[in-house]
Amino acid sequence: MTNFETLLAATQSEFDSEIGQNPLIETVVGGQMKREHYVAYLRETYHMVRHTSRMLSLAGARLDDNYRDLRDWFFEQVQEENNHDLLCVRDLQNLGENAEEVLAVPPMRGSWGLISQNYYMATYGSPLGILGVASLTEGLGAELGKSMAQVLRETYGLEKNQVTFIKSHGGFDARHIEDVKQAVNELLLKDSDLDEVIHGRRMTIYYYAQMFRDVLASA
Repeated sequence: MTNFETLLAATQSEFDSEIGQNPLIETVVGGQMKREHYVAYLRETYHMVRHTSRMLSLAGARLDDNYRDLRDWFFEQVQEENNHDLLCVRDLQNLGENAEEVLAVPPMRGSWGLISQNYYMATYGSPLGILGVASLTEGLGAELGKSMAQVLRETYGLEKNQVTFIKSHGGFDARHIEDVKQAVNELLLKDSDLDEVIHGRRMTIYYYAQMFRDVLASA
């Protein structure tokens, strides 16, 4: 198996139980989502993604010259991910929400955990674990982005300019997940590197699932 296939296999049971059977996804697809759920999703996602470019910059800066190619990869991703939080702001505004008021609510447990672990890996832990983070976040966007945007429009009557974050990431992340696969398969140097990536993905699954549960509880 490739490194990326090993990564997915090592975390499959956690993914299936925490994400595949997450009640928020069932709620949205089942037509039971409330407006408050979507507003909370945009808020928690904003809190998470507004840190992405800074976290990637810090992580790349800690990689020495043995990981020059991976360091370049991190810095390329900084440009790709920068300002995606503004899509959440625009979606909130287009919903008629006071975005400043909504986003003044601090991050809840799941998004707080994601933010904290990412900065930890970028500054004190292993930056390689962030590849595991990206494998989960980019993979979810690529797999669910466009279909969820379609559900939001057809089932809940949301306008095109109210689902720009989710819809755009269906396209962005389909390309980004291929970048992650390439990095995991070609830019790691030691077996222990893959262990760090697996741990990063595993913990991100738990925090992301908690973020979904936080959103569901918000209404």
